[in-house]
Amino acid sequence: MSGGAKNQATFPIPSSLQELESAPYNLLPYPQDFDDDDEAARAESFSKLIRLLEGGNRTLLNSGLGLFEVEDEDEEDFDAWNGNERIQALYTLVRKSDSLAPATRGKLVKVLCNAVHGLCEALESSSSAGAGMVMQSQTQTGESQEGSPASGSYVVSQAFRDALACHIYMLFTVMFLTESKEKLGKSLGTTATTSSGRSKKGGKSKKNQNSDKGEDLAASRAMCAEAMYNAAITMSSQKSKLWKRSVPDEAVVGLPCRIAYQILEAATGVHARKASSGDKALQMIAATVDSAPCLLNTVVSALVDLLHTYDHMAPLCAELCTIVKESPSNILATELLREIGRLDTDGYSDSSAAGNKASGIKNVAPFISELAAVRPRVVLSNISLLLPHLDSEPYVLRSAIINSIGHILVREDHSLVETKEDKDGDSGDESEEESNTIKEQRQMVRLAKTRNSLFDILCDRTHDITSFTRAASLKVLNDLTEKQSLPLDRIMPVTAIAIDRLQDKTVMVRRYAMQLVTSLLENNPFMGMLNPDLYREKIRELEAYLKDNVPEEILKARDAALEEAKQNDDDESGNGVEGEDDGNAEKERQEIESAALAAAIADAESKHESNEDLSEAESEFLARIRGLKFASSALSFIEVFENANDSFQTMLMSSNPSDVTEALRFFVKAKHFGLPCAVTGMKRALALMWSNETNIQDEVLRAFVEVFVAEPGTEGKELLPENQIAQNFLDLAGEATVSELASIEEALGRLVKKEIIPPDVFSILWTMASQAEGQLRASAMLVISMAAGADPKIVDSAYRLQNLYDAGLGDYTEEHSDWKTARSAACALQRVARAKVDPSSAKYIILDLITERLVAVARGDWCDDTNEEDTNSWFCAAEQAINAIFTISPAPEKVSMEILLGHQAGIFGSQEEAPSSGTAHSLRLSRFFFVLGHIALKLLIYTEVLSSSVRRANSAKSVKKQESASSGKKNMDSDAESKEGSDEEEDDAIEAELGIAAQAEAETELQAAEISEHEIVGRGMISLFTPMLLRVVANEEGTYSSPVLMQSATLALCKCMCISKSFCEKHLTLLFSVLAKAPNDDQDLRANIVIAVGDLAFRFPNEVEPYTPRIYACLKDKSTRVRRHTLMVLTHLILNDMVKVKGNVCEIALCLQDQEPRIRDMARLLFHELSKRTNSPIYNLIPDIVSQLSQLNLKQEVFRHIMLFLLSFIKKDKQNEMLMEKLIQRFPNCTSINQKADLAYCIAQLKVNDKCIKCLNDTFKLYKDALFDEDVLKNFMSVMSKAKKNTKLDTKDALEELEAKLNEHAAAGMENVKASKKAARAKTRAAKRTARKKEWEESDEEEEKLSEAESERGELEFDEENQPENRKAPLAVADKAAKRSSGRSNRSRRGVRS
Repeated sequence: MSGGAKNQATFPIPSSLQELESAPYNLLPYPQDFDDDDEAARAESFSKLIRLLEGGNRTLLNSGLGLFEVEDEDEEDFDAWNGNERIQALYTLVRKSDSLAPATRGKLVKVLCNAVHGLCEALESSSSAGAGMVMQSQTQTGESQEGSPASGSYVVSQAFRDALACHIYMLFTVMFLTESKEKLGKSLGTTATTSSGRSKKGGKSKKNQNSDKGEDLAASRAMCAEAMYNAAITMSSQKSKLWKRSVPDEAVVGLPCRIAYQILEAATGVHARKASSGDKALQMIAATVDSAPCLLNTVVSALVDLLHTYDHMAPLCAELCTIVKESPSNILATELLREIGRLDTDGYSDSSAAGNKASGIKNVAPFISELAAVRPRVVLSNISLLLPHLDSEPYVLRSAIINSIGHILVREDHSLVETKEDKDGDSGDESEEESNTIKEQRQMVRLAKTRNSLFDILCDRTHDITSFTRAASLKVLNDLTEKQSLPLDRIMPVTAIAIDRLQDKTVMVRRYAMQLVTSLLENNPFMGMLNPDLYREKIRELEAYLKDNVPEEILKARDAALEEAKQNDDDESGNGVEGEDDGNAEKERQEIESAALAAAIADAESKHESNEDLSEAESEFLARIRGLKFASSALSFIEVFENANDSFQTMLMSSNPSDVTEALRFFVKAKHFGLPCAVTGMKRALALMWSNETNIQDEVLRAFVEVFVAEPGTEGKELLPENQIAQNFLDLAGEATVSELASIEEALGRLVKKEIIPPDVFSILWTMASQAEGQLRASAMLVISMAAGADPKIVDSAYRLQNLYDAGLGDYTEEHSDWKTARSAACALQRVARAKVDPSSAKYIILDLITERLVAVARGDWCDDTNEEDTNSWFCAAEQAINAIFTISPAPEKVSMEILLGHQAGIFGSQEEAPSSGTAHSLRLSRFFFVLGHIALKLLIYTEVLSSSVRRANSAKSVKKQESASSGKKNMDSDAESKEGSDEEEDDAIEAELGIAAQAEAETELQAAEISEHEIVGRGMISLFTPMLLRVVANEEGTYSSPVLMQSATLALCKCMCISKSFCEKHLTLLFSVLAKAPNDDQDLRANIVIAVGDLAFRFPNEVEPYTPRIYACLKDKSTRVRRHTLMVLTHLILNDMVKVKGNVCEIALCLQDQEPRIRDMARLLFHELSKRTNSPIYNLIPDIVSQLSQLNLKQEVFRHIMLFLLSFIKKDKQNEMLMEKLIQRFPNCTSINQKADLAYCIAQLKVNDKCIKCLNDTFKLYKDALFDEDVLKNFMSVMSKAKKNTKLDTKDALEELEAKLNEHAAAGMENVKASKKAARAKTRAAKRTARKKEWEESDEEEEKLSEAESERGELEFDEENQPENRKAPLAVADKAAKRSSGRSNRSRRGVRS
């Protein structure tokens, strides 16, 4: 290539490498002396070219910039370094770089990089002297004589620019070819290599070769990237030396950017970014943007295209915006945001036309939030470009804008708004302070408006149509709350929003809403205990102080207004006005006082705002005003949480583990802050101890520890003082229900097993149980009994049993009839092992004393017969006392007889003295029947326990014999022993052969069954009282009117029926008759019977089975409690296959629409559990349900809601097909069009496939007559719409045929309906005409009769004057009647003629 003129570019950047072979370059593929005879010669030729380039580099290193600044010499000498030979060598090597040997290619890369580094170094280190010579030759005037390359007055020669451009382009081409080959290898699933040579036999393994090649590629990339980065930095910092007037050559300056784009495409992760030199690529682009603003649009377009294409580019572009110079503004970030603002989002959801657009927008959106995180002021300055996208379709854009707003608001207030000051003049020194104040005020105003606008956007987007955007808004608000960036005036609105979003249908939104609620509580500005009672008391104190210290002028006005109001009230009373005057007067007085207080507050605040000097009293008054506002705000904040307690409880009972976990964390925080809702929430949370999810159980236990055992905020690592833990347990158990107590016992038992609770806590509880009184005493004993369930050692010792005797069953309990304490003590005794008869044992002696006290409790010796409430409290204590007797007594049957005899003596008198009367107190009978039934049940359990013990003993005996026999075979030392052992073995073998052991076990079981069937309620002592029990339960004469007596007697009968099959079968009729005749107001009796019937069905299913319809009938009971218990019993029976559901399932289906939410939830649970079974019970039940519901004439909404829920369980295609056929077969049997519409609705809810379409075609004649109805047609057309989406092409014709038939018969049916309606109207009109004609004929007959009457009247006119008065009156009446009849006839005739 020939050299060009001095100021004319001789190496313009070509569009492609092959273009160098044409003018003005005129390069050849190979140099003329290139030897290409064989591989060796070819390699040598390439090496020769490399050596040529290396020599040129050495020359450059030695000569520097002066190599290009030689004047008055021949052109050949001037262009010697960058001559044709060097450029030809570069072109040949770069063009064949892919086929070079790895070593040769590595040398080429090194030569190019060194040349670029050398050129850059020469430009930067050019001496001022050399520059001075050049400047003198340029004959420029007015320039500094000590000009330097940095001053802008010196420009290098064109030769240097050409050399720099040539080498940068060659380096760019090598990097471009490398990146393209690597990208192609990744797309093909192979590893790109830098050489086409093959590994020699016996060389490294393929894995090691690939690893080495990867390392070489990374090193080569790093070297090239470093050289290109150096070139970009040099062109940026030395552009005044390179080009006149610092106007760069776009083609040359843009080369680093072009290769940087390719490098960023491969920087998909941390390791890939490092391997591909991604950091250098970002710095190249930043240097280019800073040095060449003319390339900004090109860079922006390229970056936007990368953002659309690759999902990893968002953080890289955001980081690039931080590298670019910020002065005067970040123009790159601004332009990128402007391009994002211009995005076309139309058709985003149309998958057929916008697949690439959707993915591109999804990749671009994260850039907004990433940029806001590092440059929030830039995003805020251009937020107007992004806000229109809040109304666009892509939710990713909306979510990204919301996240960016969050990053902006997190910054400090003064960094939010970019200050824009007017710099056009100076106001002078005297007004500088005033000017700064005005500027600061303007800035604060802009700040407040900006913050309010951004917060309004955040709050509005919590109701976005997309759940992802709603969740993003709540997450941003949560971050702002945690970082203390939420303004005080936004706390209440944000709290209300978070609570409202707890009702969202999306789990993710609810989770973030619950986290926001927890953060608001944790970071509330009122910090400390949020007990509303304390704040209410504080508000009353402050209001009283303010009212008493109102300023003098306001006080006078208040007193005058009160006096005037009182005078008006007296005047009204004097005028006799009564009624609501007192209430109105009090209301008016309060309004006057409130107005005076408000005026005083406003006056004090105005004085403070005007910076007036306040007296000490005024300052105190103002401080109290602030305290009142603070307390009022805190109380409002507390009330928001208290009013949302139902929402928190709903989250806690959610079926989603995420909801439960977040709700538990909230209640833990709420308990630490003293919110009243935390107590009820934690009690309900304890019910989750029975959850099937292990993680939920662990979370509940963790929450229990943090609330009641550990120090707040320590996550269970630091425990509270022992007395505080004991007090927390007492408070928790004191007001708990029975179900809550069971959950508390489970949680407490786990903590005791894990040894988390200190032992001193139980010592404190024992002290409280001994010394406290009332509820505290009972609670302490109850907590001890709970802990003893996990660790019996807490009570199972003589010393502790003595304490239990004194504290729980001693004189205090007897004197105060403290049944709660007695019950707790009896519960604790059930953790003690059964006592062995040993009069010398201290434990046996104390247990004997305890048994005596338990007998007294069971007999009700301390009960007050005049107090029904006392007996109601006694029931629980007596039940646990009998349970304790059967646990600790060595002979519980004898103790039970003693209890029954005691009750008998109390009711009927002892054998020595007869009772004074033939009556007994109803409460005594109630207690007796309760004890009778419970003892009978415990005797059954005791019998089964003894039977099990016998079986275990026999098993242990046989095992022992086998062990002894085995040991006897091994250790036979003498013949006698051997003979004895063989005899025993022979006996055992004979017994085993004859089955004596199995027969003995069977006899034991038969004996136990005989006792339970005939002995307990048949021949034992209890049987003596069963006739009386049956008589009371039957109550045939209505003698027994006490509800407590009837409930107790019925419960005792049910318990006795659970013991004996014959007794149960005999009295089932009586039990169900009592259920049917029970009073409407006695729902307890009906509920108890239903629960007892469930137990009977479990024990004797065959006997109860005929009465199943009567159980289902209770689902229609008026009492919600009875219906709920009935459904609960039926649920257990059905799921355990004890009751057949078919035939009565309609009653359960109707429970899906019950008014009680718990009944609806239980019915849903039943069907959900049934749907999990393999025999598809719901599929088999649906036809029966449809048939029965159709006959009940339900509302359409009720029927369809039930069927929509049930049909959602039909998942299998075969079931859908069969069910559709069954439903269609029912159309001819329908008696009304509404039933047909309901069937069509059910069909529309099923899944549709090809076989369903065939079935609809084949059975078309069955439902075609119903298509005239709009509802029926609508449902069938819905089936068609679903079929078009899911069916195959081969069924398209059948589908079109069916749709055509549907439309045809629907149109024909509508015409028939119209014709029928028209005929009916015509028939109606004909009937009306016939009626009118008949009326006209009758009117004619009446006229004839009237005419005859008139003629007769004319004949009698002569005699009227001579008639008596009593004869004239009837004639006058008759005359008037005739006239009225004539008028009606004329009007009727006119109507017929018209």
